[in-house]
Amino acid sequence: MQNLQLTYRMEPAGSHGVWSLDDFQFLPFIWGSSQLLDHKRLLPKSFPDADISSSFYKDYMFLGCINFINQVKTGPFAEHSNQLWNISGVALWSKVNSGLIKMYKAEVLAKFPVIQHFLFGSLLSIKPADDS
Repeated sequence: MQNLQLTYRMEPAGSHGVWSLDDFQFLPFIWGSSQLLDHKRLLPKSFPDADISSSFYKDYMFLGCINFINQVKTGPFAEHSNQLWNISGVALWSKVNSGLIKMYKAEVLAKFPVIQHFLFGSLLSIKPADDS
């Protein structure tokens, strides 16, 4: 996806600007934060540091996303990626991960203009989940 964005200078449709995680993607942040659960040295507060993301972007998906953002955006990280900057203040990756999952459910899956294009079937049912 990132190669397409760079090659064709793609711009997002319906961008949330600085208030979104990334103009194009969300799931890599969830999966990437899962990779960092219980990591002893890489804490959430360290990912806005460009040296950290550029050193570990090949090993951790989350840091790969941050590294890409640092390549395509200019200015202070707190200004161009405010939502991510706020996430860096969370103490534990487990809290980051659970928060991102809640955010994904609210900002993506709960939005009809997005979910109307999903294909539902036996693996991904449209039936409401049980409350238990």
